[in-house]
Amino acid sequence: MQTGIVGELLVTIRLFQYGIQAAPPLIDTGNDLIAIKGEIFRAIQVKATAREYLSFNSLPDLYHILALVKLEAKEEDFLLDESKVFLLSKDQVNKSCYAFGEMEQHKINQELVDRLFS
Repeated sequence: MQTGIVGELLVTIRLFQYGIQAAPPLIDTGNDLIAIKGEIFRAIQVKATAREYLSFNSLPDLYHILALVKLEAKEEDFLLDESKVFLLSKDQVNKSCYAFGEMEQHKINQELVDRLFS
């Protein structure tokens, strides 16, 4: 549970760095974050791990963006500055296991955020 919460908070911070407001919904809708840029709203599902790959069983029916978080850790502490966030649009999600070494094109950056929120 702690990994998931830290992942959601890191995605929120990283999106804010690129001009996106994000927050968890007040009621559990199956999505982890609701993000806003101007008049554009996106539902975001967040999956986080400290492993070199991430696998998951299922995703909610309604979401726009899948955020995958590779948390770097030293002993019991997360190293947030070294952790990475990757974003995929729903139509790019085609499997339930992702190796972070193959995700560089999905690493968060301004161009990717602009494309996902246009």
